Amino acid sequence: MKTAGFGLREARQIYRAEAITIDRRPLPSCLKAIYMCDEVDVSVAIRIGLPMEPTLFALVHELKHHWADQELVRAGYVTCGDYNQNELVEKGAEVFAAEFIYPVAEFSDDIKSLGDGKWDVDKIIRFKREVCRAKVSYTFVRKRLERLGLVSRDQFDGVKFQKREEEIYGTPLYKQRWFRDRRRARTS
Repeated sequence: MKTAGFGLREARQIYRAEAITIDRRPLPSCLKAIYMCDEVDVSVAIRIGLPMEPTLFALVHELKHHWADQELVRAGYVTCGDYNQNELVEKGAEVFAAEFIYPVAEFSDDIKSLGDGKWDVDKIIRFKREVCRAKVSYTFVRKRLERLGLVSRDQFDGVKFQKREEEIYGTPLYKQRWFRDRRRARTS
């Protein structure tokens, strides 16, 4: 499968093939998703209201736990919510999800199209809107640029990429009042 073609639909297909139930539920803000398994059932609880990109990342992150950590979870060695105790396992799942969704080799090829030079907020937005082939968040792009040494770790602290994107490209259709009103009228 190509990077551009991988999204929530494809992640759900993998979950169906693996017989993993996706359970949308309210979770604390510190958790996006939780992998749970016992001798009979395997499920992932995912926080209600997550945008598409973090949802996709969380689903693939939890797939790593299913494929590689299931026995540790069943034995109680990996417990939900204790990141410090499980740091290596969790970082492994983050790296797995990042590489699964948008391999670093593809990302590196894609950033070359914007040329060398300094990365600023507008260049990151332009990359995500015009070049990026994957369904990833601004946080994903920023972290990948950090890992490649192209931006410093705190360079974009506090930046509201989505707000700046709307200043440059305009309000997306789904956020425009007339569209929301029309959608509400159809569901009433």
